[in-house]
Amino acid sequence: MAQVELLKKVGKYTDKEGREKQYTNFYVRCGDALIPIQVCFFANEAGKDSQYAGRKEVLKAFAELLPEKTENGTHKPNVVPHDGNDPF
Repeated sequence: MAQVELLKKVGKYTDKEGREKQYTNFYVRCGDALIPIQVCFFANEAGKDSQYAGRKEVLKAFAELLPEKTENGTHKPNVVPHDGNDPF
């Protein structure tokens, strides 16, 4: 069974008015595939989505940072230090 990971890439860009803004892109890694995902905006009759920001914040909270790319185009794995306490 393939392991599934939720990842995020955070960066900055300059908008049309010259202001610097931050972006967050989300991805799901399933095996070797890196699949981009998008938080959907479900507009009500007034054209608003009161839960959009909450859905995006949940993804930000649970996603790990996308590893940097290496010179050959692959991503470096995120290495979690082993503390020696194996629960299994």
